Amino acid sequence: MLKLKRYIKTSLLLVVISLFTLACDQKNATTTPKQPVADVELVYSVEGMTCDHCEMSIQKGVNELEGIAEVEANHEDSTTRIVYNPSKTNPEKITAAIEKRGYHVVK
Repeated sequence: MLKLKRYIKTSLLLVVISLFTLACDQKNATTTPKQPVADVELVYSVEGMTCDHCEMSIQKGVNELEGIAEVEANHEDSTTRIVYNPSKTNPEKITAAIEKRGYHVVK
């Protein structure tokens, strides 16, 4: 009879520990993950673009940066639209990439 009581106590203890572990794992599983950072859109006025090659040069230079989702340069209205992830790049780096190609970002 004594062995049976000890067996029941040990079994109950194991069940309680298992339930506690399971509850802790569920709590960790339902923890809200960090929200992804939303992309940001910039539209720059860029001086010096005169043709399609200029557009491609700016697009290539900006696309080399990490975190760039979209780049659309337009020489007809001298604008460049950029969609980027602010946790991976910033407007200063984007401006530098454009100006490195020989164009001027009007601020």
